[in-house]
Amino acid sequence: MRYVALLRGINVGGRTLVKMADLKACFENLGFDGVSTYIASGNVLFESDEADAAALATTIEAAIEQRFELPVKLVVLDRSAYARIVKAIPKPWIGDGTVRANVAFVRPGTDAKEVVRALEPDPAIEEVKAVDGAILWATRRDSLNRSAMRKLIAGAAYKELTVRNLNTTLKLNELLAGLG
Repeated sequence: MRYVALLRGINVGGRTLVKMADLKACFENLGFDGVSTYIASGNVLFESDEADAAALATTIEAAIEQRFELPVKLVVLDRSAYARIVKAIPKPWIGDGTVRANVAFVRPGTDAKEVVRALEPDPAIEEVKAVDGAILWATRRDSLNRSAMRKLIAGAAYKELTVRNLNTTLKLNELLAGLG
């Protein structure tokens, strides 16, 4: 099966620096095939015979902590689960320069709908959609400092998700499908 691992919080703010070549080697040492990375924000594509994404996440987190001495959380999704999330992205967001769109991939055990309800987003400036495994978010660029996303970043739920911008999300979908 083809998977993507989305690491949380690496190469951000200069504190948790991980070279992508070293990260790739870590995955290869776990016995995964077809390992590649995409940009330096912790996106790793790989193949495994293991059908349990949660078990893969646990194995990978332990290996990263051992190799890099970093307790990194991550989300692992197979190709179909990732594609389902991408399909839910509202089409008008794609290519709309007036909004900043992101996808917050949530770790198992975190209810995206519950997180969104607690945030109370302002429909005048942002559109938020909870789907199984992710929170889809588009905020008007002229209102970013008023977004409920700021409330999310300050809350406990933020530690249970990893955010990718729309362009990265779409490119990873292409790579997973073997199109990129």
